Amino acid sequence: MSEDPTVETLLARLEQLANARRPWESHWRDISRYVAPGLEHQAILSAIEAGGASRPYGSYNAPNIYDHTSLMAIDRLAAGEISLVMPASATWHTLRSSEPFASAASDAELRWFDELTRYMFRMRYNPSSGFALAGKAAVKGRAAFGTSVIYVEDAPARTLAAPVTYRHIPLLENYLAANFEGVVDTNFRVFTRTARQCVERWGERCSTKVRDCARDPKRQDDAVTILHGVMPKPDDDRHGMDFVSYYVERDERHLLGKGGYRSFPYIVFHWNRENQGPYCEGPVALALAEIKSVNMLSKQEYIATQQWVNPPTAQRDDATNPPNLNPGAPNPGLLSETGELLIRPIVTQQRPDFARAIIEAKHNQLRESLYVNLWQILIQNPQMTATEASIRAQEKGDLLGPSGLSLQEGLARMIDREFTLLEGRGVFRPGRPLAAPGGLQGHEIGVTFTGPLDKLRRAGEIVGMQRVLELAGAMAKFGKPQVLERFDLDEMLDIAQDIHGAPRSMFKPLEDVGQAEAASQQVDQIKTLTELAVNGGNAAKAVGEGSAAFSDMLAMAQNAGVQP
Repeated sequence: MSEDPTVETLLARLEQLANARRPWESHWRDISRYVAPGLEHQAILSAIEAGGASRPYGSYNAPNIYDHTSLMAIDRLAAGEISLVMPASATWHTLRSSEPFASAASDAELRWFDELTRYMFRMRYNPSSGFALAGKAAVKGRAAFGTSVIYVEDAPARTLAAPVTYRHIPLLENYLAANFEGVVDTNFRVFTRTARQCVERWGERCSTKVRDCARDPKRQDDAVTILHGVMPKPDDDRHGMDFVSYYVERDERHLLGKGGYRSFPYIVFHWNRENQGPYCEGPVALALAEIKSVNMLSKQEYIATQQWVNPPTAQRDDATNPPNLNPGAPNPGLLSETGELLIRPIVTQQRPDFARAIIEAKHNQLRESLYVNLWQILIQNPQMTATEASIRAQEKGDLLGPSGLSLQEGLARMIDREFTLLEGRGVFRPGRPLAAPGGLQGHEIGVTFTGPLDKLRRAGEIVGMQRVLELAGAMAKFGKPQVLERFDLDEMLDIAQDIHGAPRSMFKPLEDVGQAEAASQQVDQIKTLTELAVNGGNAAKAVGEGSAAFSDMLAMAQNAGVQP
């Protein structure tokens, strides 16, 4: 078995990751200053930017912001992505077997997938899980910085109502690395806690200095810098965990403990990765120069407006009194003997209206760069047909698709992590409430996204079905009604249910539908047979030959429970 890395080895790896990340940091600070001043870790940014002084980050950057368009646009972009990809008011994914050549799922398996999906959404949106806040911060951070991180961890002290916790980790706390395939599998997270909090978490495993601080009322809130390093386990490690974890007091160079994870607990979301590195740029990166220029122009507009409304004045050197420009104020000595004013406003070429026109043009460019125009609600006028509405929905889905797909890539990894944690709790074992049907035992479970954006992308299928039905209806009216017999209505209903994301439980089980249909057909056949028998018996009775046939048919109908 391999030896554990020393604290010095872990800190050396942290230094390597910090050097690799350093070119990104000034870029992130610029973005945070103009787009998301409250999103990043205030203490870290204040320490870096203000020489260690801690103060509210919003007040620190307030002098830099003269135009709030970028602040509102990034909020609108994040809200639009959440509403179309992962809305809290709907189930935005379903579950299926990920076996590529598995047979079609049975009705019982589909119902189990639906039940599991509903449970996962109840678990995820439980107020104590923290997913809603962490998800919103991660989506906004991804749009602003191009990269964001959520920590997904087991909550062993909680019941199955909320067995998983979610926390957004500020980007500057993370030092990431990716494997050969470009998948992020290493994170050295650096964060701070008070001495009292460290002792609450690790107890006697803390260093002597930290324990002494925690016992001292005057020093118990002193900050302690913690390193949490998570990386793939060494090849010769046989502990069974896929990732190893180390907690270290960085300044004291003291190892707090070692653990492991069955799956990578840090879920990394990217905007648009064009390389295999762990970080990428977001839409703000391309618009940052425009954002800075808009703020600069807005500052000049304020100055021009002040000069236009309250211009400086020019007066003679021998004026006895400074002018009083308040309304109704007397100004003796500022009028010549001929009645000419001895003071004049200095009005140059200030044009606040011209500056506003330029700023509005730049605002439109910013809205285009940050997708604000694309995230507007789809407006349907009263004259629009259902087919036209479906076509517009499909076009919107095509335009917004790339952004949503990259977000769903991170969500898929998060769902895999959730499955790992639930499996560790044994919720899928036989006899448990969420035990999988026999046909799914040992199968990998995959996710299919069904949010509003996915419905928009699949709107073309609904459009195609509508057009084919319209054509078939027209052909039937022109003397070829047999074309309608080619439609499989059950299959069409299943396709529509899948596209619209409706629950499978809205349908009766297939076997119940088959039995009911067979029973209905049998009853109809018996009723028809009975009517024929009665009519035949009456005719036979008229000639004295049908009483035996009538008695046999009547007995058959009564045995089937049909009253003639």
